Amino acid sequence: MFHLQYSRHETPFVLPNLLTGPDVILPRSQIQWLLDQPSSVLSQAEVNRYFLEADYTMLHPNIVRDTVHERVIRAHLQKQLEFLTEDIMEELTLQLDKSWGLDTKDWKKVSVFDSMTDVLYSTINRVLVGLPLCRDDEYLYHNRRVFQHCLFVAGLINLVPSLLKPLLAPFITILDKYHYLYCARKVKPLIRSRMESLESSDQSILKHKAPNDYIQWAINDTMDHPDPCERSPEMISKRLAVLQFAAIITSIITMTNVLFDLASSSMFKEYWTRLREEVDCILAEDDRSWTHRGITKMVRMDSTIKESLRMGGVVSRGLMKKVVATEGIRLPGGIHLPYGVQVGVSSYTTQRDESVYPDPHTYNAFRFCKSDTAGTEVGSNEHTLGSIPETALAPARDMYAPFVKTTETFMAFSHGRNACPGRFFAANQLKLALAYIVLNYDIEPIPAREPHLWFVNSIAPPMKATLRVKRRRGTT
Repeated sequence: MFHLQYSRHETPFVLPNLLTGPDVILPRSQIQWLLDQPSSVLSQAEVNRYFLEADYTMLHPNIVRDTVHERVIRAHLQKQLEFLTEDIMEELTLQLDKSWGLDTKDWKKVSVFDSMTDVLYSTINRVLVGLPLCRDDEYLYHNRRVFQHCLFVAGLINLVPSLLKPLLAPFITILDKYHYLYCARKVKPLIRSRMESLESSDQSILKHKAPNDYIQWAINDTMDHPDPCERSPEMISKRLAVLQFAAIITSIITMTNVLFDLASSSMFKEYWTRLREEVDCILAEDDRSWTHRGITKMVRMDSTIKESLRMGGVVSRGLMKKVVATEGIRLPGGIHLPYGVQVGVSSYTTQRDESVYPDPHTYNAFRFCKSDTAGTEVGSNEHTLGSIPETALAPARDMYAPFVKTTETFMAFSHGRNACPGRFFAANQLKLALAYIVLNYDIEPIPAREPHLWFVNSIAPPMKATLRVKRRRGTT
């Protein structure tokens, strides 16, 4: 690729972007300089706001400008992971068994993207809205459609002249608003009821007994917010809808890519066997119980998902900021960028650079496992890799770190202070989902996977492609 050549020669270059204008792409050596700039000079939030046309598509302008939901994620969700594993696993088991079936004799053809959508919308909503709403079919039907065409809708609004956007955007987003309003009719009474209970009771006692889900964390967090708007059921409901979209669709895309990457690999049977061994071994240590501690020890599982994120991901620009200083900014090499220009680093090319990752276009599920000629060390245990090729060792910093750790050579969740705060939750439920599938299902290998789909700088898996699956004998 021509842009890879520019980066290798430490030269910034410009990539066209149909929707948001040209992007200035910096060489990897300037990432730290990019991260060091204050948000008053370079803003990642403004990139997201402009790319998603968030003032019109995200239900309320405050949602992107004042990221209350990010604070809730950092303060509550990350601390609750070990207590949520049982609930997540219960929902995963129910939904995967229903979607993929329990037949141990005959193969079943499944649309991977659609089945992961069914499974993960219920599973992740178990944490966000709790029971029984996470199993309400009508609610889930509308929930998954609130931002179903978000990128397309944002693209249309982006092409509208600025003066006409306030007039035309409500018509362009009308279908999303319809689906949101249906969901809100289910969610707002729940929020209102909990708020009334909190206000009329001893708050310390009620918080201790309250449901352990996002709705409750958001209520607790916003009770003291200075803006009355943020304390309203309407705003909590809107923030919930945006969080559902962001958290769930990225997980669906990732799981779909992982399954296709594995099934199409020439090493599929070897990988599947070794992953199954890892899950079996760790479950045996925990009396066959699914625990957060056990999930963190599944290093092969982690590496497998990380490799799919390296090769695909969700966006091709891992780190992108907008010049918001009115006087502009000067790059380390002296080039001046005026106000409004977007500047960043391409994660797609970095993560496919052979100087960082040997044989970068080949899927190597255990690329990020520590290995030597004797085998692979996974946590405190050593497992032999057999015939798996030793092309895994790349001279990148933090090569063997879990995929929640962002680096200058792995930016699937962006990098720096704006890295996705929900990546720890994503890692937990992605590894649980893959572990359950590996342990309980067989997948028929495929000769090759269908290519990724692109929309400007966004990447998606094949939406209609299928795999043949069958329940593993002795697991029903």
